Amino acid sequence: MSIGIAIGVSLGVPIGLSLGMIAIGPMIGITIGIGIGTYMEKKHNQNPLPISTENEKKNEKAILALLGIFLIVLLVFVALMKSQII
Repeated sequence: MSIGIAIGVSLGVPIGLSLGMIAIGPMIGITIGIGIGTYMEKKHNQNPLPISTENEKKNEKAILALLGIFLIVLLVFVALMKSQII
């Protein structure tokens, strides 16, 4: 997971610079890094702990809800920054 976060932050900082808001870059990078780290753990972990289907469905719903909230907040923040309100 830590390798994925390191990769994500290194990708997120240039994204933040291109948006003109360097503080957003690490936040985007950590989000990307968690995704990369989770993918790498699933790919390379030979003996994962079993998760019940009920818990897996709850986790998927929670992740999708948090991702949706994050994207909405990010878009609102970028729109406000572009309009010079904040």
